[in-house]
Amino acid sequence: MKDSSGKKDKKKRFSVKFCPKCGSTDVYWAQGMPQFWSLWECRNCGYRGPVILEDGNLATKLQEDWKNKQKQK
Repeated sequence: MKDSSGKKDKKKRFSVKFCPKCGSTDVYWAQGMPQFWSLWECRNCGYRGPVILEDGNLATKLQEDWKNKQKQK
């Protein structure tokens, strides 16, 4: 990112992370063992894997689908 003077903004940007299975924001980086450096875990559905979403629109759709699947069970 560049500021109004044209210089790059050195602040790190943090984005909201979403579970790719249920769309929840209750995800965390699974730390501890060095071989798990790229694993994410979801406390809502139990997803565990290397893929995580940062697209809120897609997450909203996943949340709707997840709720509908839970109602059907």
